[in-house]
Amino acid sequence: MNINEIKTYLTKKKYDALLITRNNQFLGQDLLSSENKIEILTGFKGSAGSLIITQQKAFLFVDGRYEIQAKQQTNSNEVDVICCKANGITQWLKANFDGKAKIEYNSWCVSAKQIDDLKTFLPKIKFVAKPELFDLETAHIFIHEQQYCGKTCEEKKEQLITFLKNNNYQACFLGAADSVSWLTNLRSDALPDTPVARIMALLKDNGELTLFADNLEFPKDNSHKVLSLRKIDKEIANIKELNLALDFEYTPDAIRKIAEKYNIKLHNLTDPCLILKAIKNETELKGIINAHLRDGIAVCKLLYWLEQNKNQKLNEYDIVEKIHELRYQQPLFYSESFPTIAGSGPNAAIIHYQPEKNNCSSLIQNSVLLLDSGGQYFNGTTDITRTIAIGMPSKEIIEKFTVVLKAHIALATAKFPVGVSGSVLDTICRSVMWRKNLDYKHGSGHGVGCFLNVHEGPQNLSMGKSAYPLAKNMIVSIEPGYYQEGEFGIRIENLAKISNDEHSQMLNFSILSLAPIDKRLIDKYLLESEEIQWLNNYHQNVYQKISPYLEEDEKVWLEKVCSSL
Repeated sequence: MNINEIKTYLTKKKYDALLITRNNQFLGQDLLSSENKIEILTGFKGSAGSLIITQQKAFLFVDGRYEIQAKQQTNSNEVDVICCKANGITQWLKANFDGKAKIEYNSWCVSAKQIDDLKTFLPKIKFVAKPELFDLETAHIFIHEQQYCGKTCEEKKEQLITFLKNNNYQACFLGAADSVSWLTNLRSDALPDTPVARIMALLKDNGELTLFADNLEFPKDNSHKVLSLRKIDKEIANIKELNLALDFEYTPDAIRKIAEKYNIKLHNLTDPCLILKAIKNETELKGIINAHLRDGIAVCKLLYWLEQNKNQKLNEYDIVEKIHELRYQQPLFYSESFPTIAGSGPNAAIIHYQPEKNNCSSLIQNSVLLLDSGGQYFNGTTDITRTIAIGMPSKEIIEKFTVVLKAHIALATAKFPVGVSGSVLDTICRSVMWRKNLDYKHGSGHGVGCFLNVHEGPQNLSMGKSAYPLAKNMIVSIEPGYYQEGEFGIRIENLAKISNDEHSQMLNFSILSLAPIDKRLIDKYLLESEEIQWLNNYHQNVYQKISPYLEEDEKVWLEKVCSSL
């Protein structure tokens, strides 16, 4: 159905609205365009957003990262774009449906927690569940080898079973596909940039593990019991005498309703896989360091190539193709970790702008190119952003870039106690910008998986949902930015490992990403001596680690761009 047909449907059913999330049954995971109902209905391609269609109008809710993009990609005659924070939909519904109303939603595509929150704040509204599973395309399952993941499935299961028994749970339902992928060491080619296996699972304290998946072809030697997602109802019915734990935030409301149908006693439990996979083991850490070395080689070769071809009429998509070519040459490369962001001039101000072959801009002289890209390697996942001078950028761009660099260094050099929340570190970074009356509409950092999602919780560095305590051996990004709509955008992003500080009981960051920061965009007179020293040390590290893998002319170039400021 299109938007007009949905309006007619709502009128016929006497419903006031339809809530559509950017999900299939695997909540919060990446999607194919053919599965993205918001993109199909509105044209909006961003990775986060919700759509409410009433009998009169469609309303697309996005956060600040997508405010410009959403307005460009949607038809304003059909869709009103509303930029808001996490609770924006709730506030909007309260303002627009203060009396009784009926709102339909697909209970496979909305979490139990989200529905509970809506019902709590909007007690007069009746939310009508309509469970509809998405039909997924056929995909193949493969094993993430122990030489890369470090622990067997049996070892990970034992950790979960011990946790269940210690907390008097007899069973745990895992609705998050990345958790099941981590637990089983299974990966899939279902998605172009994310090797997550789209599977749910039921684990009993006796060790019995049942996987639920559709249209996945497993290896011949697969030892796991695998059933269709449509068999979840029957399997849950068979455990109605057990205490069942599940995470309301990552479990579709449809699963909760199945359990309630059989009067099963539910326990809302934070997914125990989250923290176990967030804290990387020694094998993973070694692989992640190696993956960043290989990724740094590719990024440095790209920056050298760009400098050598600066007089050519390059466009944004040329950059996309070149960085893919260079990553593809690196050992253990599997895919990009997300579609490459390469925005020149005004497009750089669109935070998640992605050029297309037949819809892109030439590189704009005397401005900047914002390049945000990453790779999936069998031994790690990378994500790096560099803002690159094209020609002679203006004094304003240089000043703003230097402020962003100061914010980046402030966070990269921070020391913090064990258990501090990401919101505290976000403020350390963002406050540098605030002192110059500047800000950015995204977090200062996010967690990163190991050959899994490039955005991985529970850890993140943002003002919003970032209360989860940070711990040693988590991987996070550090990525402040500044965006001037219609003119330019700036972001500097490195990934870092949380480490023990050598001189105290505190934690700090060990930078993983290896690529030069463009000194042509730095006004060194705006930097403190400690900031200059940090930059010089970082560049020295980049040169020492990357140069042995470069051709002689590339090495000469890298030595120059990594020289002391």
